[in-house]
Amino acid sequence: MDNKISVYIIAGDLFNRFDKTLEFSRQLQEFVDEKVQIRFLAGNHEMGTAVTYDELESSVDDLYFHNKVLDVGGTRLVGNNGWYDYSFDQGRHTIKETQRFKREFWYDRRIQQPLTDPERLAVNLEQMKAAVEAGHQAGQKVILVNHFSPEETFINQIPFKEPRLDILKSFLGSQAVSDMIVGEKVQASVSGHLHLHVPPYQKNETTFYNASVGYRTRRVKEWFSHDFMTEWKSRLVVFDV
Repeated sequence: MDNKISVYIIAGDLFNRFDKTLEFSRQLQEFVDEKVQIRFLAGNHEMGTAVTYDELESSVDDLYFHNKVLDVGGTRLVGNNGWYDYSFDQGRHTIKETQRFKREFWYDRRIQQPLTDPERLAVNLEQMKAAVEAGHQAGQKVILVNHFSPEETFINQIPFKEPRLDILKSFLGSQAVSDMIVGEKVQASVSGHLHLHVPPYQKNETTFYNASVGYRTRRVKEWFSHDFMTEWKSRLVVFDV
């Protein structure tokens, strides 16, 4: 509020439950009153419990920003959780190997869905493309916000300690989203999910940002500072529109 932020979008993975992230967002909206519009996306951690696929694809709450838009001045903010299609793995593993790893080890095994992962990504990609094109037809600049990463340049910076963990790249996003973003000349793309602290990346007319804060636990230390507020402020992506 001190910095007169008019819209604040949370890109997912606040809690391991959708209902807790929803409650947090409602409390934050109540606290800031009408001075700031709060919106949130669901990350894969929110998707694991207390919500169904159909609910995730519906308008569960006004604050839930998946498959929705918000116009601010001459800019259209497009929100979409996104998903993944294994394309960042670049064919290093077979579909069976990837699905077995997910089923046995990856957090997303908790997520129930009626589609395959590539099919789910295709649905979300069509949603994003339609919203972006509608924004441009209305003469607006477009900023796209996802949870999952659309940009391989970020993926390639992940320092996996063991080669066998390279398979995790399968679940981080989709190159098809990046191709759509660049092809549609989206002004900016903001995503999370990767637990990285990477600088923005320019590709043609689009600037890609990753806003992940990451973990600071006894085993995993991903912060550059020692307190949450400093780390959170350093990871904010702020646009003057």
